[in-house]
Amino acid sequence: MLKLWGSDRAESTRPYWMIWAAVFAITFLNIAVKVADEDPTLILYGFPPLFLMLLALGFGRSFADGRPTMGWWLPLIPMTMLMIWCVFIQVFGQFSLAPILFHFQYEMESNGVMSFVALQVAMELLPFLLLFVCWRQAARGHRRMQTFGALLTVPLLVFNPFTFGIGNHVMRAYASDQLDLTRHFSDPSAATKPQDRQPNLIHIYLESSERTFWDESLFGKTAAPLKRLEARGFSATGIAESEKTNWTLAGQIASNCGTPLLGLGMTGRYDFAHVKALLPKAVCLSDILARDGYTLTFMQGAMLGFAGTDGFVAAHNYQKGVGYAEIGANYPAPVTAFGTRANPWGIDDEDLFDAAFKEIVALSSGKKPFGLTVSAIGGHSPHGFVSRSCLDDADVMSLPNQTLQAFYCTNKLAEAFIKKVEEAGLLENTVVVVQSDHLAMRNQIYRQLKSKERRNTFIILKDGLSPSLSATAATMVDTYPTILEALGYTLPDRKAGLGVSLLSGNTTLAGDVGLDRLNDAILSDSTLRDKLWGIRPGT
Repeated sequence: MLKLWGSDRAESTRPYWMIWAAVFAITFLNIAVKVADEDPTLILYGFPPLFLMLLALGFGRSFADGRPTMGWWLPLIPMTMLMIWCVFIQVFGQFSLAPILFHFQYEMESNGVMSFVALQVAMELLPFLLLFVCWRQAARGHRRMQTFGALLTVPLLVFNPFTFGIGNHVMRAYASDQLDLTRHFSDPSAATKPQDRQPNLIHIYLESSERTFWDESLFGKTAAPLKRLEARGFSATGIAESEKTNWTLAGQIASNCGTPLLGLGMTGRYDFAHVKALLPKAVCLSDILARDGYTLTFMQGAMLGFAGTDGFVAAHNYQKGVGYAEIGANYPAPVTAFGTRANPWGIDDEDLFDAAFKEIVALSSGKKPFGLTVSAIGGHSPHGFVSRSCLDDADVMSLPNQTLQAFYCTNKLAEAFIKKVEEAGLLENTVVVVQSDHLAMRNQIYRQLKSKERRNTFIILKDGLSPSLSATAATMVDTYPTILEALGYTLPDRKAGLGVSLLSGNTTLAGDVGLDRLNDAILSDSTLRDKLWGIRPGT
């Protein structure tokens, strides 16, 4: 190997070589701290020993005369893989193949989101580009540095989170002992409606507002508004996050259809790019309510076409679907000092809730029961978006960072929205569901979140439903039959889809087989996927 690289030639000292070593050390530590999600102050402690080690190695001190030797680029291979991992973490909040494939194959533009994403990507690429330039300067033509790089290449490949993420997904998807999900799937269409007056439904999704935020020792008063809501109704405290329910639409489909978003991915010719309707053969909450005479509206602050949401709304019997394009023109668009939108994902949550209140007023004037789904975006990673009214709220702004301020603000707005609807006399015979869409992704307080046992938020408010807590081990699919039963529906065996009603006290699928085995089954499934997408076996 050393022979392949050749021998060092006559060398001369490179001007300012210590600066190259210092830049490399700082950049390397910046990347390491970000990957490990550790305290940035560790860079200060790690810099002196790493800088001294680089000086001892003569990092960048001299350059060889003549043609550069070969092999200097070897450690850049695992570093490029790590760079890809970091970009996906920044854009998607996680490195998981299902949401990555899903978002790439669907429209991602949402009122400037792509510009926002491009800026995020550029910021992630910058330290890697600096690292690559520094390494090129130091290693080309130098056997000692190339030997050092070659020794690092294999460990950097083996312990690379990119390698681990891909390998873990493949091993779990092709494990030999797998559940047959179809054997645990109950047909939701067998649900029978209540004989008496059908209640209305207001279903609120709070972006990433997981139950872990309720720990006051870590997050202060962030979840105080939700705690007040919980005191009035039913709350499930044991809802873990399963595979393919870990982004907004996937969490919404799990809680509306009783199944993870079993995407077609890259299997054969069946990928999302060829299919507009999402899970067209699934019988979802909206399908059952529409069958039984409900008027249904879906509202979200982002563009409705973002990442396939419009395909879900159109395929599952919502009579009306609106997003930023339909709502945004009626509300102000706060901008930054650079003239860009302060919230590139969509409208402020306060405007979404205001529009939702107006929609409830309109729906209440009709003779049919109604269902309204509202999907807020304030807690979106990496920093969240604080609605403009909260910027002048000293109670909100007293929290230590933007992420907590954004969550607290949206939680307060949700509580105020429910109170406003109630004071207007529009909550009579109405079930209100407040829940997170998924666990929070990487943000300013992600290290604190990871230190706790993480669970989703799920609260039901309903006249006659006594306040209670359910600690039953569950996943998001179990909220589907729970909502149906809260609306008065009768379910065979109190199940719908893969879910078991949390009002029943019965053991769920996750509780029966364990979350890990359930996740492996979800990753490896094709039979239930084909059934819900209407794909004929063998085609």
